[in-house]
Amino acid sequence: MISKASKRVKFDCHPIFSKWAKPNIYGSGKLFEFIKDSSKLQHRSTGPALLTYNPSYFREVCMRVDKLVQPKNLTYKRHIIDMPDGGKVGVDEISNDEELPKSDYPSLLYCTGGADHSYTARSKVRANWFLGAGYPSVFIVNRRCCGRVQQYSPQITVPYGKYNDLPDIVDYLVDIIPERKWILIGSCFGAQNVLDYFSQSSSNRCEVLGGIVDSFQFNGKMFLDGHYTSRVPFFQNSRKLILNVFVDAALNHAVNKTVYDQVSELVDRSKFKNINLTDKSAVKLVNEELICKMCPDAPFSTQEEYYAMTSPYYDENHKNFLSIQKPLVLVYAQDDPFSSFDLEMIEILKENPNLCLWLYPGGGHIIFTERLIPYSCYLKDVYLENAELLVRKQWEL
Repeated sequence: MISKASKRVKFDCHPIFSKWAKPNIYGSGKLFEFIKDSSKLQHRSTGPALLTYNPSYFREVCMRVDKLVQPKNLTYKRHIIDMPDGGKVGVDEISNDEELPKSDYPSLLYCTGGADHSYTARSKVRANWFLGAGYPSVFIVNRRCCGRVQQYSPQITVPYGKYNDLPDIVDYLVDIIPERKWILIGSCFGAQNVLDYFSQSSSNRCEVLGGIVDSFQFNGKMFLDGHYTSRVPFFQNSRKLILNVFVDAALNHAVNKTVYDQVSELVDRSKFKNINLTDKSAVKLVNEELICKMCPDAPFSTQEEYYAMTSPYYDENHKNFLSIQKPLVLVYAQDDPFSSFDLEMIEILKENPNLCLWLYPGGGHIIFTERLIPYSCYLKDVYLENAELLVRKQWEL
C-alpha cells in the first residue's frame, strides 16, 4: 500500500536534475509477472534526465539530434481512409527495404505526440527502431482535428476533437492485410487515443496483440489544476511551450486554404494578439476559445469537460483504463512536466490485470534521454523489449 505521505503529490515537476535510477514496475496480472520474470531492462539504470523535465529548453536540442540521426532510406505509402462521419484520415505505411522483416512479427500502428506527424524526424527515428528489429512495417496515423476541419495530411496535428478514429483505422488495416497481427503504440496525445481505443469493446479482437504507451496524461484534473496553481519556473516554461503548440497549430499551421478558412470561421484570432502564454489566464483562453470552438461537434463546452473526456482518469467516476481487455504497457517519467502523475493511481491501476506500469523517476516528456554524447534514448529498448514480449507471449496473455 502507498503511505499517506506518498499520496500527497504536488503537480510540479522536479526542480533538480533527475538521478540515475532503475524503473519501478507495477501491475497485478500475467503481463506484470512475465515482465518481472524475464525483463533485463528492469535491472538497468538509466542516465540522468538532465534538462528533459524542462523541454522548453531541451526539446530543441533533442529535435536537432533527431534530425541528424533520422533514417534516409524509409519508404512511404499513403492510405486515405474514409470515416463513417464523412471525414478522412491519412495513415502512412512506412517500410525499409534494407531491413529483412521477420515473417511472424506483427506490424505497428503508431499514434504520435501532438507536435509530430508521420514525416517529422522523431516519427522516422521511432519507426526505424521497429523496422530495424524485424517488424515488417509501421503505420503512422496523421490525426484530424474535428468534423468541420477535415485533415488527412500533416497540417494540424494537435487533437482537439472527440474523434478517436483508431477503431475504424484498425478495421481498415485488418481488411487490407487480413493475415497480419498488430501492436498499437502511442506517445503523449497519441497515447490518449490508444488508451481510449483499448477501453472500447471493439479492441478485443484476435488481430490486436496489445499496446505500449508513453508520456500520457494520466490524471486530467490534476493536470488542469496544475496549470492554474504551479509557480515553479520550470513548469511555467513548459506551460508556455505546450500552449504555444496549440495556438501555433490552430492559427498558423493550416497550410491548406480551405482548412485555414474553416479555422478562421470558428476562432476569434484577435483574442490571441500579444497573448502572454506564461500567464495562467492564457490556459482558459486556449482551452475554451481554441479547444471548444475547434470542436463544434464535440460533447463539451468547458475545459473541465474536455479533460474529463480525454484523460484515462479524471475523477472517481472516470476510470476508462480499468475496462481495458488487452495487455497494455504504460511507460512514464515522474518528472514529466506536461503529464502529471498521481501516485494514488498505482493502486487503482492494479485493479486491471492487463496493465503494467514502468515508472521512471526521470525521463521528462517523451525524451527519456540515456546519454547526451553520443545521444541515445532508453525508450527504444523499453519499447522493443515489451513489443517482443507481446509477440512471444501472445497465446498466454
